[in-house]
Amino acid sequence: MRYDLHVHTHYSKDCTVPPVDMARQLKKQGYAGMAITDHDTAAGALKPYDIPGFLIVPGIEVSTTQGHLLGLGITADVTSRDVITAIDEIHDQGAVAVAAHPFRRSSPSISSVEGLDVDAVETFNGRNFPRQNQQAAALAAEYGLPTTGGSDAHQLREAGSGYTLADAETVDDLLADITSGKTRAGGTTSLGRPLRSALGTLRRYMDRGFRRV
Repeated sequence: MRYDLHVHTHYSKDCTVPPVDMARQLKKQGYAGMAITDHDTAAGALKPYDIPGFLIVPGIEVSTTQGHLLGLGITADVTSRDVITAIDEIHDQGAVAVAAHPFRRSSPSISSVEGLDVDAVETFNGRNFPRQNQQAAALAAEYGLPTTGGSDAHQLREAGSGYTLADAETVDDLLADITSGKTRAGGTTSLGRPLRSALGTLRRYMDRGFRRV
């Protein structure tokens, strides 16, 4: 089954799409579920959703001192911005810590996992350039880490551009598949999508007064 494990909603400052709309878009594409991974908040991810036949994984994208970190399967916000402590917070919740979009230059990214107790590496991100995804896959292989994939969608048209393949029907089973290395990451490569993403990120960065999210 196919899951998009990196999706933003209007709970992120740089997205205007409600969670239900993202879920319905992905379900129309045949996806079995998605992870809501808004920037530094689990407010949307922890709400109840009733979308029959579609799994919602509660998640977060934490802006750590070293780069962006995904927490999948969380039960509360992750408050620390120190990368090591944030990983500990994620693990204390029984959740999975994933290094998000390594090697991307337009967003704070974890390009080295040495000394970090991450559970997996996001080896396919729909907003990455193909080379960046290749580098992420090489990083995961170097350290023998499991892989995940996601679109990093901030708009409906981006949903489903990256995915994680897993034979799981519950959040717990999906997390177990990730940590045991049973998942595979993939998606549709593009040059235009990451270019639009980088330009949009720069524009929003300027609009925010040059403050990162």
